[in-house]
Amino acid sequence: MENKNKDLLMELVRFVLIGVYGTLIDMAVEGWLTSFASKWADGKGAIIAFLIMFAVGLIGWLVATPATWSLTSIWGFRNVREDDEKKAKSLKGLLRFTLLALAVLVIGALIQFAGYMICLNSMGIDIVVDFNFGEAASTGDLRAIIAWGIVFVIRTIVTMVLNYVTRKLFLYRAPKNPQEVA
Repeated sequence: MENKNKDLLMELVRFVLIGVYGTLIDMAVEGWLTSFASKWADGKGAIIAFLIMFAVGLIGWLVATPATWSLTSIWGFRNVREDDEKKAKSLKGLLRFTLLALAVLVIGALIQFAGYMICLNSMGIDIVVDFNFGEAASTGDLRAIIAWGIVFVIRTIVTMVLNYVTRKLFLYRAPKNPQEVA
């Protein structure tokens, strides 16, 4: 039992490290594109601004997904059924991985949108496109930084759990018999 818990812990550590890797790729692409997109979104209202930023996020996700799929397929999940391991490394596996990740991305975007709208409509804090950490810090408006952080953390935790669960249930299932490990 202790060995099984250690294996699960190591699987979770690998999953988180791969997630950090994918997030860094996503952030680099999104950060670069946001400098252009914020000009398009300026003055268009919160919903249009959010949709523009979602498109920017989608592009970052499209760049990061193949990288995380490849690393997940070779390193992320070790205790996997032999047939699942083969399927996961195929083009069909990439498609399944991408579709599941896309569903989770949409759920994350809805959480983020709800958080943005709650912040804007209930607290008068705009953390969509016009949000600037440096400006918020220099004016002493910590409410915006805290609100942005809370929305980010909630979205990240929910999507991380959903990504792990969907991958474990549909892509990288553990063998029924422990001796079947690939």
